[in-house]
Amino acid sequence: MSAFRLHAWAFVLVNAVLTGINVYGGPPWWAFWPLVVWGLVFMVHFFFHRAAAADDAWVEERTLDLHSKSYDAAHIDDIRAHPAPSVADKRDGGPVSGGR
Repeated sequence: MSAFRLHAWAFVLVNAVLTGINVYGGPPWWAFWPLVVWGLVFMVHFFFHRAAAADDAWVEERTLDLHSKSYDAAHIDDIRAHPAPSVADKRDGGPVSGGR
């Protein structure tokens, strides 16, 4: 099980238990705060998880999907023909502006 999936299950289960305890105990409604704070942390974890999952195969699949749905396919072909410089190019002193 991935770390993200484990985090998702823990988030849902723990917050359900805390909310149940709070509802059973009545006001004040303190269970809102752990839900909000943990929700923000969970959102950041989600963004890192999605960024790590974006490999070359995903980029190619997404490009083909957008290309098939695009009314302006020439724009996508132009991006494919002249890609933005990679991070490695920037570190190695290569072109940064992506000039054509």
